[in-house]
Amino acid sequence: MSSTLQVGRIPFLVCAPYFHGSLKGISGVRFEDGSPRTLNALLSSGEIDCAPSSSLEYALHSDRYVLLPGLCTSGRGEVKSVLLFSKEPWEMLDEQSVALSPHSATSNVLFQVLSRFHFGVEPECVEADDEQSGPPIAKVAIGDEALRESRSGRWLHRYDLAEVWHSWQGTPLPFGLWMVRAEAWQSKREAIIQYYAHLQKSLAAFFADPEAALKTWGDTYPLPLPMEDALAFFPTADYELKSSHEAALHAFYGYCREMGLLRDNPGLRYIAA
Repeated sequence: MSSTLQVGRIPFLVCAPYFHGSLKGISGVRFEDGSPRTLNALLSSGEIDCAPSSSLEYALHSDRYVLLPGLCTSGRGEVKSVLLFSKEPWEMLDEQSVALSPHSATSNVLFQVLSRFHFGVEPECVEADDEQSGPPIAKVAIGDEALRESRSGRWLHRYDLAEVWHSWQGTPLPFGLWMVRAEAWQSKREAIIQYYAHLQKSLAAFFADPEAALKTWGDTYPLPLPMEDALAFFPTADYELKSSHEAALHAFYGYCREMGLLRDNPGLRYIAA
């Protein structure tokens, strides 16, 4: 087993606070870029040791992972990068074709949870590139794609899934959790503790001077928005995992269980740094 810590990195604007300070590399750490769904697969196969990955992936395989405490990817109300675009109001989507995101299992499942339990509809969910289903009446989009699509003017209705959840449940829902493979925690404990400290410093540095951090980020990953709009993205972003976020996760997992997507409602296990 390699002694190098293998870290999954999501090259979306929302993850800039985690990674802006490590773009030139960190000794003893190798980064692997990918979408949330890609990183889920790499974590599951053991090709990477840790990542800000899907909260649904954690629920599906919680015995494989431990969590970095106090960190998540969420939003205070509107998160702006996990969106449903539709030609019809959400409550009119019953049996209508809706294209799911190819990049995020959590967002797709949240859309289905909100459809069934909040809006009382059952859309026909299709893959984004399923041409046999014809043009979808709506689509789920995440990350930089969602930010760009918001500016396109092509959709009559735009829903922020985090905002809809928060207005319904009264709690912010973490889409991503910092997950560590249990085997990596046993074999690379010191490296993980050091990287955890780096993440905390990176978040603090980002919010101390977000414009400078975004300029650094944009040198590697071009911003999907003008700088002014990119800066406006972060006041509602939330990276601190609190008891309210844990409550939201347990509620979300409960709905997933009711839909037959989970066998049980998993506990949240953290590293002991």
